[in-house]
Amino acid sequence: MKLVSDEWLRAYNKKELAFSQGMFTSKIAEHDVIIIRDAEQKLRAFLDIIPDFAPEEVTYDLIRKTMDAPGGCMDALIIELINYAKQKDAKYLNLGLVPMTGMEEPHSTAEQLMNYAYRKLKRFRHYSGLRSFKEKYASVWHNKYLVYENDFDLLQLPMALNKVMQPKNAKQ
Repeated sequence: MKLVSDEWLRAYNKKELAFSQGMFTSKIAEHDVIIIRDAEQKLRAFLDIIPDFAPEEVTYDLIRKTMDAPGGCMDALIIELINYAKQKDAKYLNLGLVPMTGMEEPHSTAEQLMNYAYRKLKRFRHYSGLRSFKEKYASVWHNKYLVYENDFDLLQLPMALNKVMQPKNAKQ
């Protein structure tokens, strides 16, 4: 799984993040994992299921694949996660956060700048694709709100997100 994860990071020019997306750690060995193997039994994709402390809910952390994984394998992992949730008699499947994607009508200049940052800055642009992927399976979205006192506070959000997205042992 580590090899698959590392290939995924390299292929998409990503670094491990610690906010809204999991990061590969040895703790994955403690999780239930859904995997896809090819005809030669080589691991091509995986999804790890993490403890969810909300009653009747199942959620996952990482979903990663190799570049030569079969098309649709990420969808297949989610479908198997749904089956897993049904086997556990879960009523809900938590697909996780997709930061900065719910601002449909920015009202202030600061909100307009945040919306622009979400759409244009490389660091945050991938969230729109993540939202599109998750929307195929999400029948309900629950907005999470950020309360701020003034526009300057809101404008500091990208820096704050960047800081919390770094793994604890990463150098700033």
